[in-house]
Amino acid sequence: MERFIRLLRILLIRKLGERARRLVLGSRKTGDHTMTLFLLSRELMAIGEDLAPNYLREILVGAGRRDTGYAEFLHHVGDVRTLASFTGNDFMSSVLQLSRRQQLNEVVELLAAIPPRKRIHHSGDVENQTAEQDHVPLGMRKSLARRPNLQTIEKLVSEQNPQVIRHLLMNSRTTEDIVVKMASMRPTSHEVLEEIFVSQRWSSRLRVRKALVFNPYTSPRAAHALLPMLLMQDLMEVALNPGLHPNVKSAAKRFIIHRLSAMGPADKEEFSRSYSLRLKRIFLQVG
Repeated sequence: MERFIRLLRILLIRKLGERARRLVLGSRKTGDHTMTLFLLSRELMAIGEDLAPNYLREILVGAGRRDTGYAEFLHHVGDVRTLASFTGNDFMSSVLQLSRRQQLNEVVELLAAIPPRKRIHHSGDVENQTAEQDHVPLGMRKSLARRPNLQTIEKLVSEQNPQVIRHLLMNSRTTEDIVVKMASMRPTSHEVLEEIFVSQRWSSRLRVRKALVFNPYTSPRAAHALLPMLLMQDLMEVALNPGLHPNVKSAAKRFIIHRLSAMGPADKEEFSRSYSLRLKRIFLQVG
């Protein structure tokens, strides 16, 4: 009987994996962030909260192996707030609790609103960065952020209001260097970094992704959603970085394992030989 139940579970997980694959590949045709999350919400609600954790885990595993389209899809899933607006907060809360009960830690780390490693506790933490803007009304700063003037944009790089940042990211004169500077800034608020994370225009850039992942002020679930799109060397740096959140580091380790498992025997042996010391530090380090 136990063997039969185990077989049924294997078949069920395989079926969920097939459904996830159809959604991931189908969503590539739209390429729209909001539509992708809407389609995912319909799928999660169709299979029910009991199976949703395993469904999301299939997406995480596919992203870890760099299967076609999965890493990009996971990036969308990292915007849990928008996903919850489609499914309802109660549904996503139930999925999170079930993930905890089933000990699907990778799903928990993706869904949970875990505070960043470092946080701004009061406005004084960034007053020295925004001294020139403190006396300018919010409406004026939003208007300045829309102006196609590079000098004005550069003056707003330290801005801490998410609404102003949103306009700044949509400005046609904003450059990748400016966004990387914003994503690398410390201290800063995780709300500002969240705006960069959900920006389709900028979060698709490797330098921006790396800046977000390596910033301890970025929320762990946003960093988690970006990890599969980094290079293997970057994942190893994340796993060894003492300044990053433990959840981000553990997620990087899991993605390294997934990436290794997807390699052929010859490639795996060569990689293990070339990076044996770093892999030992990552997986054998104490603590």
